[in-house]
Amino acid sequence: MLLAGLLVIVAILRTIQTYRVTAQAFDEPCHVAAAIELLDKHTYTLDPVHPPLARLAIGIPLYFAGERYPRLTAEEAARPNYNVVGNHILYDDGHYLRNLVLARCGMLPFLVAISALVFLWTRREFGGLAAVLSVFFLTTTPIVLALSSIAYTDLVAATTQFAALFTFTIWLREPNKRSTLLLGLALGLAVASKLTSFIFLPAAAAAIAGTRLLLNVSPDPNANKLQWRQLAFAMVMALLVLWAGYGFSVGHVQAGMGLSLESMPSFQHFPAPVGSLARAMVLKDALIPAPSFLRGVATAWVLNQTSPPAYLLGHVKAGGWWYFFLVGIAFKSPLPFLILCGVGLLSLAASAREKGWSSLAPAASVLAILVITLPVKYNAGTRHVLVVFPLLAMIAGQGGAYLWLSAINAWDWKRLALVLLLLWHGIESARARNDFISYFNELAGRDPSRVMVAGCDLDCGQDIFRLAKELQARNIRHFSLAVWSSADMQRMGLPEFEVLHPYQPATGWLAISARSFRFGDVLHESYPPDAFGWIAKFQPVAYVGRTIRLYYIPEQSPLQP
Repeated sequence: MLLAGLLVIVAILRTIQTYRVTAQAFDEPCHVAAAIELLDKHTYTLDPVHPPLARLAIGIPLYFAGERYPRLTAEEAARPNYNVVGNHILYDDGHYLRNLVLARCGMLPFLVAISALVFLWTRREFGGLAAVLSVFFLTTTPIVLALSSIAYTDLVAATTQFAALFTFTIWLREPNKRSTLLLGLALGLAVASKLTSFIFLPAAAAAIAGTRLLLNVSPDPNANKLQWRQLAFAMVMALLVLWAGYGFSVGHVQAGMGLSLESMPSFQHFPAPVGSLARAMVLKDALIPAPSFLRGVATAWVLNQTSPPAYLLGHVKAGGWWYFFLVGIAFKSPLPFLILCGVGLLSLAASAREKGWSSLAPAASVLAILVITLPVKYNAGTRHVLVVFPLLAMIAGQGGAYLWLSAINAWDWKRLALVLLLLWHGIESARARNDFISYFNELAGRDPSRVMVAGCDLDCGQDIFRLAKELQARNIRHFSLAVWSSADMQRMGLPEFEVLHPYQPATGWLAISARSFRFGDVLHESYPPDAFGWIAKFQPVAYVGRTIRLYYIPEQSPLQP
């Protein structure tokens, strides 16, 4: 426990170190705005797509520091936008960096919590050595540190989803009042964190229960009936916890969903029975609990059904690819981590009956989550399956413990292999330095933007601070800009600039980010992927961070092929 605690402290320090280097990630104003709206106005309308638990974690430090819902202009109030509201909260009192840091600090308790959960579950299944190694892998894997260092919902979701799977496994082994209460609480918190819990948790739970049956563990019929009653109780408790997250709100469908009889949608993206029920509820203007939750579910469903464009391996495709998340895990995980995951899986397969069915629960959960995401059409970042990484950390920890404990002597090749893999992983984590968001392993080559670029897999707008310093160091007084960022560029310490227009070559100093170049997104505008392709004919003067290229294009340079 002492070693695991030291690892967590180091991870916290590494996370805090990035605060002054990493400019606001694109969705941070959105989460800040939704949080302060909920805490100050007790409404949840700006962005109900995400349930409120993570937003509360983000907003509470800001709220106690005195931040409140801003006064908007008449034009802003007529059509409130979460980015506008969020930037008002971050910038208007002159404490931008302080406010950004406070919002991000809300993630630190969840980094501690998920580390503790990984330690406890791994020690329960695989022993103390595996537990320490699992915490080592979790707290040094760049994508985990990345989502611990920005005010996003993903770490909170991964923590609560992991807790739900842990408590489900405990409950399946030891069904009693205590485990049932813990399961209900964990399920409620998971759903109150992110809507992906609706697909991840049932799939993983079915896989865990199926693994139990495959290993011929048949419960007593009477005990089975009792477990179903306990599960029903846990579900009811989870719903109450979820409703509590929305302040036990109750409202009419039309007001809560932002609908009216004149603007009632066709519900064409929903299954026919659901669409008919929804239409009837709107017509009746029924009174429902947590209307913001239902609005978020409906919005998320439609978003997935509309097949938004995704980027992978140099291509853009509506609806993405079935293997998107598999590629993300393969390229954004350190290779020694993946190797030890393989060793862990092999060792578990060989000793499953000896260790018991619950030893396979983490692997079964990973498999189920990856399979259930294959048909998902919203491919916007590996972060959406972040819960897979603590589960993989458990498996890698078991792999490392197997290599060490199965060695014949102190100099056995297995122990030497483990030491080398741990050193390699540590070097990879150190190589990420303050650029956890943009980390890719060796498979991605020198230009990871050819692999992935969207969804905070590479470019999340995080290098604007560095761009301001680079331009100041070069005494550049005017430049052209094409970056993907939600920041207020007029208040980021940049010199005078013009925003690049699509298909319009420019001269002089020019800064363009990876997402703008590969995907066509600039600030809040989206253009075709080739909108800035003409820049490829020139060589950058400098690289700013890992996402922005700085060019100087003389006026006499030929700008056409």
